[in-house]
Amino acid sequence: MKKVLLPNGLNVSEIALGAMNFGTTTSKEEAYEVLDLYLDLGGNFIDTSNNYAHWAGTGDESETLLGQWLTDRGCRDRVVLATKVGFDRHGTGAGLQKKQIEYWIDESLRKLKTDYIDLYYAHTDDPDTPMEETMEAFHRLVEKGKVRTLGCSNFDTWRVAEANLLADKQGLTPYTVMQQRLSYLSPKFDVPPKYCYNEVVNRERLRFLQDKNMPLVSYACLCKGAYEDPSLLPEEYEGGKRLTLIRTMAQEKGVNPSALVLAWLVNLHRCAGYPRVIPLFSATPQQLLQNVRGLELALSQEDLDRMMEV
Repeated sequence: MKKVLLPNGLNVSEIALGAMNFGTTTSKEEAYEVLDLYLDLGGNFIDTSNNYAHWAGTGDESETLLGQWLTDRGCRDRVVLATKVGFDRHGTGAGLQKKQIEYWIDESLRKLKTDYIDLYYAHTDDPDTPMEETMEAFHRLVEKGKVRTLGCSNFDTWRVAEANLLADKQGLTPYTVMQQRLSYLSPKFDVPPKYCYNEVVNRERLRFLQDKNMPLVSYACLCKGAYEDPSLLPEEYEGGKRLTLIRTMAQEKGVNPSALVLAWLVNLHRCAGYPRVIPLFSATPQQLLQNVRGLELALSQEDLDRMMEV
């Protein structure tokens, strides 16, 4: 698996592994199998949160399991570890106030059994807290060595621009990675997102990211398995010509449709107006082996043009 050197200095694998359900609906045994396989395949970019998966447990399970795996395998130095703060967990923890950021980073470090986080995300925007308070609190974590770099997830584009302008003016650490939803299928922009700010990425946001040289980590990029089983298509996406094309081209190239989606995402930066994209997804061991075949595809310009024209 190739590595991508991000502008913020992190050297990450082309795809990121999501650990959302580890320790809840994904057992410890299967989670370890997936993590071991991902590492063996050359992956190093693992994503979790301080509230995963609170709807199926307490919200501590994913970080706790990852911390134990990192200890059991002795592989902390081989992993680029990302976690998050700011979303609700059983009615507590929502927001980006200074006291919340300071409390939850220590909780995450404790559960993950590490003394630093490579990439720390604001999990969702908090317009009720002064932006300066949030950015200063994050900056202090970087100064203390608890966090290496900062990212934002589920933000409006203009809020990211304002936060980084503030950081630049005051000498604070900026957001250097955005995590937001993006897949090959076209979104239905008239369908409201589940949460206020977790819209599917539009072209304006992609142009912003490309202009600012800010990579996009695309979560929910495989549409919950809908590329293999169209009956699983989330309501916020169109099926139609794009779904038909991706399934047809995947058959032509001898891979599963999700593998071709990953190939398209990692090659998007070759197209005008698109940033570097790092797909983020969860998988069983079998799905992971199938999906990483997409990274072996050498998509031609003709392939990309064919995929972009529909």
